[in-house]
Amino acid sequence: MAIVTGAGSGWADLLDPTVKFKADAAFVRRQSMLPMLFNVQGSSGAREQISGVGAIGIDAWKNYENSGGITPEVDFDQGYKKTYTHKEYSLDFGIFRKDADDSNLAEAFRVAERIGDSGSLFRETEAASVFNNAFNSSFVGADAVALCSDLHPLSPQKTGVTQDNNFALALTKTNVRTIREAMMAFTDDNGNKRGITPNLLLVPPQLQDDAIEIVNSTLNPDTANNTVNPMFGRFQVMPWHYLTDSNAWFMIDSNEMRMSLDWFNRAPFSVARREGDDTTLKAYWRAYMRFSYGWSGWQWVAGSNPS
Repeated sequence: MAIVTGAGSGWADLLDPTVKFKADAAFVRRQSMLPMLFNVQGSSGAREQISGVGAIGIDAWKNYENSGGITPEVDFDQGYKKTYTHKEYSLDFGIFRKDADDSNLAEAFRVAERIGDSGSLFRETEAASVFNNAFNSSFVGADAVALCSDLHPLSPQKTGVTQDNNFALALTKTNVRTIREAMMAFTDDNGNKRGITPNLLLVPPQLQDDAIEIVNSTLNPDTANNTVNPMFGRFQVMPWHYLTDSNAWFMIDSNEMRMSLDWFNRAPFSVARREGDDTTLKAYWRAYMRFSYGWSGWQWVAGSNPS
C-alpha cells in the first residue's frame, strides 16, 4: 500500500523519523575504538586549547623541612600549547517520492543506513590517522615533530636535549622488551623519570597473532627450553582494522594516553531534513558532524615501523 496519495511534502514528513533512526543505528552498529584510545570530550566553542605544564621538581618536596617549616611555592616551566580547531563534515542525500508511493521503503531506508555506516567509517579512519601518520614529519604535534620521532624536545625552554620514541624493530619478544625498557626510561623536562608503564600493544590485524603469542604464552615462545616468558600478562593486545601499515606497531601506557590523546565532539553525528526544498518528487536530508582530535603530549606511546 502506498503511504501517500496526494501532492505536497507530507510523505517526507512521514519518512523523517525512520530515516533519522536508520542513519543513527547504522552509525553506532560497529564498536568504535575512540572511547578505548582517546580522551573523548564535548566542546562548546569553536576550538579547544590545552596548555602543557612542565614538571615540578621532586626535590621541591624537601624544601619544607629545609626552610624551617615554611611551605614553598612550586615553580615549573610553561609546556607546549595545543589548539584543537573543530572541523565540519557534512553530506546530503535524497529519497524519491516514487519509492515512498510504491512502498519501496527498504530501498529508501537503505540510503540512510549507508550514510550512517559511512560516517562511522570516516570517523574511525580519522581517529586511526593519528597512528597511520605517527612517523610522518608533516603530521606534527604541539612540539612540532611527529608523534613518533627521534627529536622530541624536553620543553619550549629546554630544546637542546631530545628524547626518542621512534623505532624500526619487528614485533618480537626481544624487541618488545627493548622498547618497554626505553619507554620506562622516558623523563620529564627536569630529567626525572616519568614512571611510564606500558600495558598495551596496538597492532594491525596482520600482527595480532604474533602479539598474542608474545604476551599470552606462559613459556618463552622463542625457544624450546621451557623458560618462563617474562612478557606474559604484561600487555593487552588491541588490533585495529584501520591501521594501514601491516608492519608498524605501537606500545602504549594507557593511563598516560588518556591524558594526552584527545578527541573533541563539537557536534555529534546527526541527520536532519534539509530546509527549503521542493519535496514534490524528492526529499533531501543532511548528515552532519563536527569534531577535532590530536595529541598534546607524546610520552604515552612508542612506535616501531620496521618497513
